[in-house]
Amino acid sequence: MLPLLVTAAFALPPATATWSALATSPVQIECTDQGGRKFCRSTGVIGTPQATAVATFAKLDEHQDKMAKISRIVRLESDTLYVVMDYPGMLSDRSYVAKFSRRTEADGTEVFAWVPVAHAGAPEDNTVRLTWLEGEWRFQASGGNTRVTYVWDADPGGSLPDASIVYKQAGRLAIEDMANACGTSIVSP
Repeated sequence: MLPLLVTAAFALPPATATWSALATSPVQIECTDQGGRKFCRSTGVIGTPQATAVATFAKLDEHQDKMAKISRIVRLESDTLYVVMDYPGMLSDRSYVAKFSRRTEADGTEVFAWVPVAHAGAPEDNTVRLTWLEGEWRFQASGGNTRVTYVWDADPGGSLPDASIVYKQAGRLAIEDMANACGTSIVSP
């Protein structure tokens, strides 16, 4: 379980950032540049109550088998996960080690933010290790459903011919995998 921690220093784009739309369905995907770094966010409503989505995310390593594009999650500490993302075809899989913090905003939105960390217990493997990756997951009640927003540092590492394809796929698959982990589906963007 991810405990409530003090939010880590975090360089996400400000509320005033200008976002460019890449996709609008089945999830909304947008990207922006912030301080020379590309960030993307994807938003979709999944068919489960907020409490279920938050409880599932807090124990994400126990739900990895339901996710199509996350091939491995190892809990290194109560607030630290090692995650392997399954990249398609001939591309090398990506991995990262993240330390999570959790907060509840005034409107009831639950936020799990992460920053990259080095951890001696992280497995050595043949993935491209994304040592700079940071972001957040936001879970907001939307009737009996949950609006899920995933914001991430969009540098996929390695050499890719068209990164915009990766942004679109990563944004959609992240929300799909969260819905799958909760035993539901995306109901709207």
